[in-house]
Amino acid sequence: MNHGKKIALTLGAAICALTSLPAVAQATSTVAPATPTTQAATRADSLPSKSQWLADVAPVAADLRKHLEQRLAGVPHGEKPAVVLDIDNTSLATHYDKGKPIEAILDATKYAHSHGAAVLFASYRSADSKDSTTRQLTSAGYTVDGLCLKPEGHSPGKAAVKLGCRKKYEAAGYTLIANVGNRSTDFEGGHYEKGFKLPDYDGALS
Repeated sequence: MNHGKKIALTLGAAICALTSLPAVAQATSTVAPATPTTQAATRADSLPSKSQWLADVAPVAADLRKHLEQRLAGVPHGEKPAVVLDIDNTSLATHYDKGKPIEAILDATKYAHSHGAAVLFASYRSADSKDSTTRQLTSAGYTVDGLCLKPEGHSPGKAAVKLGCRKKYEAAGYTLIANVGNRSTDFEGGHYEKGFKLPDYDGALS
């Protein structure tokens, strides 16, 4: 995979400026302003209703599914495509419905897996939660082909941990065709083909 090419990052409700990423695409596939409803919800001390959050997630999930359909339609011989996902408020609805999947994201991963892509996770959860996190993900319906967590001891920070996970997966031979998260730290440093950012409402949703 060519790490020097531009990385498109699909944003959800909020537009985050990531200086480490050379190109940015919005949730609607082209640059578009946030809706008034979303703008009102981006106060750090306020979060939208579950229904509004899911409405903000929907266009990102739709773009993810479209990308997977196109990308997996012609996988080069010998390539090991994979989708890498954050967990909390990206794969699981941790804030709004703890332990339950975000259905639109789950459906996208099921499509990816059924068309030959691995489903990998990169999270800042602690390493000693590996077993419980795996159970939580599988109980929610996810296939877990890989789980990378924050290492024990001193941590270099969320962005560095997530980047280290992606590099680890690449070293194992995977081509990370999509990276899905909800915080800017899920995308810093690259090492994926295209990013899909769910809303975090200016950091109010962890």
